[in-house]
Amino acid sequence: MTDRNAPMAAAYDPDTLFDLLAIEEVDRADCARLLARTDDAEQVAPVVAALRRSFGSFNQIPVDEPTQDPLVWLKAFFTLTPRVVAWSRRHDIPDRVIRDTLADVGRHIAISRRVTGEFGLQTWRWLTYHYTVRLFALGRLQFALERAAPTSEVDGVIKAGDWVLAVHIPESGPLLPSLVDESLAAAKQFFAEHFPQHPVSVVTCDSWMLDPFLLDRVAPESNVGSFVRRFTPIGHSSDGHTDALYFVFRTRDLSRLDELPRDTSLQRAVLERFELGETWQVTWGYLKL
Repeated sequence: MTDRNAPMAAAYDPDTLFDLLAIEEVDRADCARLLARTDDAEQVAPVVAALRRSFGSFNQIPVDEPTQDPLVWLKAFFTLTPRVVAWSRRHDIPDRVIRDTLADVGRHIAISRRVTGEFGLQTWRWLTYHYTVRLFALGRLQFALERAAPTSEVDGVIKAGDWVLAVHIPESGPLLPSLVDESLAAAKQFFAEHFPQHPVSVVTCDSWMLDPFLLDRVAPESNVGSFVRRFTPIGHSSDGHTDALYFVFRTRDLSRLDELPRDTSLQRAVLERFELGETWQVTWGYLKL
């Protein structure tokens, strides 16, 4: 499945690249300047190499991190975009899925600007999923094909090493139950068609949204309540203290709690946990396709 020794695909012109990555107009000048730089080659090359080593392995080859400079990673993503597209087309991935998946680049650049007030890419590590082609956007949800870890084992359902789909929720609108249903149905068909050598029958989720604290505070019929109740808890959790704060309010600054809105039950629940002096948990769960 891997093709990390294949030659690099031809580069796109900036407008084509930025359109494909759904980069907003406000970020394009900064992206163009980054793309035009020639003094960063020695920093970018090892990042490109690290991604290429893992390319198409579905994270069985972990991605090394030669640097943690976000813009070096972004430049590497720009460099590898034609290769991601070429690999996807060789595996008959529809162009719509390719575009929807890569649109996360522009989305996360925009999130970084909203959070920090300047150009950047705070979530560069997340985008390594896209640039080793292990994640695909299928409607409202994204799915990463990966092997289950020992912490995800469930008797009679999941064994360590089984292929599973890890679900992720992009910031792209309401989490309507009907859209979730459509995404799950699309995932079942998509992975059976394109990656039959890695059969999957289980979707996993590890998120602060599965913390029982939230489940007790959002209505079952709400979008979030409906989503989290689809999953059966695995019984494994870890501290994710500011994860909920970041994903709901796009800040990790605990000094800002008093100024944050409380317009929805989700917002109120997130802030209540901090007011109680408790720690949000990242909890694991699964559902059967």
